[in-house]
Amino acid sequence: MKINNLYRILTGKEKSINVKEFYNNIVLLARNKNLYIKGGVPDTLDGRFELIILHFHFFIKRILLLGSKDKLFAQNLINYMFKDFDRSLREIGVGDLSVGKKVKFMVSSYYGRINTYEKSLNKNSTIIDSALKNNLYGTINVNESEVKYMRAYINNLIFFLDSLKNNEVLICFNENINLYKGLSNE
Repeated sequence: MKINNLYRILTGKEKSINVKEFYNNIVLLARNKNLYIKGGVPDTLDGRFELIILHFHFFIKRILLLGSKDKLFAQNLINYMFKDFDRSLREIGVGDLSVGKKVKFMVSSYYGRINTYEKSLNKNSTIIDSALKNNLYGTINVNESEVKYMRAYINNLIFFLDSLKNNEVLICFNENINLYKGLSNE
């Protein structure tokens, strides 16, 4: 408490949650090997993209429930995510002239996915299964146990985020997060 007050006095601003750090923690959740091994998501650029935006959607959705002052944090997270996608494309050698087009496609894909996930979660499990098969798995054949694993994982993620008090959401990565409780072999 005293350190925060000292920080505010010396800098003239509130100590804030770091967007980059929060983003990196979401990416770490999305990069968990169990999602690729047991969940069957392909460990490819597309598979990684799909898992990042899946996680991102649920975190952004929860942050937006905090109130209007946290909408800026959510927007900054989204902006940072697309800057990171831009950087990643350049790192793997995508030419400068096509990076913008690819990022624009990723933005469109992101909003399309969140729309699909929201609609499917408001309906029933067969629709979410279809949404997962079309998005997370793309063109690969997936077995039902992998889809079931991912559905259970998503339910755990939603339950975790819903269980957080408003003052815990932006600091939820300060504790170890176990989203695999109740999943096979966890």
